[in-house]
Amino acid sequence: MNDKHALLKANPEVCKRLFGVKYDTFEVILGKVQNHFDTHLIENPISNRGLDGEFSTANQLLLTLEYLRQYPTFLSLGFSYGISESYANKIYHNIRAILSELIGLKNPQKIKFNDVEKIIVDVTVQPIERPKKEQEKSYNRYKKNIS
Repeated sequence: MNDKHALLKANPEVCKRLFGVKYDTFEVILGKVQNHFDTHLIENPISNRGLDGEFSTANQLLLTLEYLRQYPTFLSLGFSYGISESYANKIYHNIRAILSELIGLKNPQKIKFNDVEKIIVDVTVQPIERPKKEQEKSYNRYKKNIS
């Protein structure tokens, strides 16, 4: 399992570029999320919870912030953190709910795009690679340069 928190602790200057928050802010958010986990365990005691997971709270938060910043697939997130795709998805949804509660969103469902019916993408003028030989066959008369 990859410990990105240890790497981030060694290089805190890259935190803003990779995850969208400064390292100091990340530490504050991590403290609040850890406090939320601790209070949840105290409020909901169960006699035998099983073994502690190897995936730390810091890495769970980093996974969520990385998804929100870059929108990779859960397969690539799971691969980069050394966990399964489904576990990465589960972690993201759990931490996202906690973050929306800590931030104080009145309706956390609003950050989902459930009501989107159509997406329109304008792809009318896209640069394409033209062939080196016989360029006149792919010449666009509306644009006066051939690349």
